[in-house]
Amino acid sequence: MFCPKCRAEYVEGITHCPDCNVKLVKELADDSLDDKIDLEIVFETPNPALIPIVKSILEDAGIYYKTKSEGLQTIYALGLVKFQVKKEEAQTARELLKDLKKE
Repeated sequence: MFCPKCRAEYVEGITHCPDCNVKLVKELADDSLDDKIDLEIVFETPNPALIPIVKSILEDAGIYYKTKSEGLQTIYALGLVKFQVKKEEAQTARELLKDLKKE
């Protein structure tokens, strides 16, 4: 089992990373493959309070994601943070995040 955030490996039976407090996954995504993975934007927000919530929802579902423009939001509280997931997981991610769009 691996932490998708810090990439630490854990023995079977551990379900959450004690350092990052995220759900562990069976396999780590190969970041070198990111350019080859077809990603789709499933959520955008200018609200910094929603960013950790969206991350938590996607991580708990075991959905690999990337963010765009998170640095601008973190440093300057400006712009939209865009969450991207694999195209084949986009519909599931949208369904999980649909209630957040109402806020």
